[in-house]
Amino acid sequence: MAESCNYHSSREAGWLCQPCERHFCNECVPGSPANYPTGRAECPLCHKPLADIAASNSARPFWQMSPFFFRYALEPGPLTVIGLATGASLLISGLGMISLLLLLAAVALLTRYNLLVIEHLAHGKLQAPAFGEALDGRSAPMFLKVIAMALIAGFGGFQLVRLFGEGGIQLYSIALSVLAPAAMIVLALEGRLRSAVNPLKLLHFTVVIGWPYLLLWLATTAVSAAPQYLMLVVADKLPNWAIMPTVAASTSYFYIVTSAMMGYICLGKQQPLGISASRDDDEDILEENEFDRARALSEAQILMREGEHGAARRVLVDALRRFPNEAALNERYYRLLLANHDQKALRELAPHLLEKLIGLGHPHRAAELYLATDPLPAIDKSTLRHGLADALYHDRKFGPAAKLLNNLHKEDSDYRHLDQAYLLLARIYLDGFNREDLTKQLLLFLRKKFPDSEVQGEVRTLARVLQAAQTA
Repeated sequence: MAESCNYHSSREAGWLCQPCERHFCNECVPGSPANYPTGRAECPLCHKPLADIAASNSARPFWQMSPFFFRYALEPGPLTVIGLATGASLLISGLGMISLLLLLAAVALLTRYNLLVIEHLAHGKLQAPAFGEALDGRSAPMFLKVIAMALIAGFGGFQLVRLFGEGGIQLYSIALSVLAPAAMIVLALEGRLRSAVNPLKLLHFTVVIGWPYLLLWLATTAVSAAPQYLMLVVADKLPNWAIMPTVAASTSYFYIVTSAMMGYICLGKQQPLGISASRDDDEDILEENEFDRARALSEAQILMREGEHGAARRVLVDALRRFPNEAALNERYYRLLLANHDQKALRELAPHLLEKLIGLGHPHRAAELYLATDPLPAIDKSTLRHGLADALYHDRKFGPAAKLLNNLHKEDSDYRHLDQAYLLLARIYLDGFNREDLTKQLLLFLRKKFPDSEVQGEVRTLARVLQAAQTA
């Protein structure tokens, strides 16, 4: 079962801090590792490097992935390898030593590519490697290591026959069959022959994988035998010249399928196996200022959830000094004051923060925060009272909206948008309280006090609505 983020329960975790024992999603850890000074994503709490668990945490169980493995071998990279193996099979007959060299080169290249498949999938790269990646000069060394593994296994069997007879070799053959996938995986991941033939290393690998390793063994055993059964069915139906290409194509195809199985089995166990996940840093990288804002927001939220209000406040204050006009930072700071029940700071800062949010185009957030403040903050500025009342009216919070605008002409007779404010108040009385009498009084006041105002057209429209309602 996938681990969820400790701070966003509906999201899968992409990062793990082992010292803090906390899981984080990509919202908690914004950007990419390249955004961080050390080149590694850092824990928002302890600032130590995080383990990337995105691929392993989202990996589906091995037994649900059968279609994926067979489709995987039909991607461009695998098809290129299969095509080359098939083409080589047409060239190796009748060329003597050259045929042998071509055969060895083709097998070495196929071996190298399949080890790359295991490595890619184990690191979380679900797209098959390109054929060019196998041309890294390691085909021959890796192929020689595979041959060496076979020779060491054969020498071990020879010694067992000498010591225990046929009974010992049978048990040894079973053990070799069971541990063969583990040996190939270890060779692909570590590249060392010593590790790939170390029985303790292989046993540790199987124990870490657990019972799904048995499924892997059964699946790879069955798939590896598929080319033989396929040839039994089609051999007598094919012309002689097509037999070798068919054998080459089917063998290389199913070889890639089994390699995909071996790589994928490691994906869900990256942490216990010590496999570092691969991630495309360019995909999530953020511009510096955007990253700093996103990081401050996420750290503040996490610190608030952890009860570290003082640390969260310092993070937000530092960020607001750099980005005073960032709406999300201002809102998060206001919510921090609410969570901390800091009445003194709310009395001093609430009007400023609410005005900032309205000025930045977020009046409804300002209205929500205003109503969440207990007691309601004292608002002196007429422009702020007007802006909040308008947002509250559209949110159908008629009571608080009316209180903000009542007697505004007495408290600030010079307010330059008093006509618009009182037209809004008239709508509040009519739509929110069905007070036609108070609405009519306000319309008369607007006609008398602001005869040349641009709101007079709306005043007349509202008056007609009132008259129609009274007639009805």
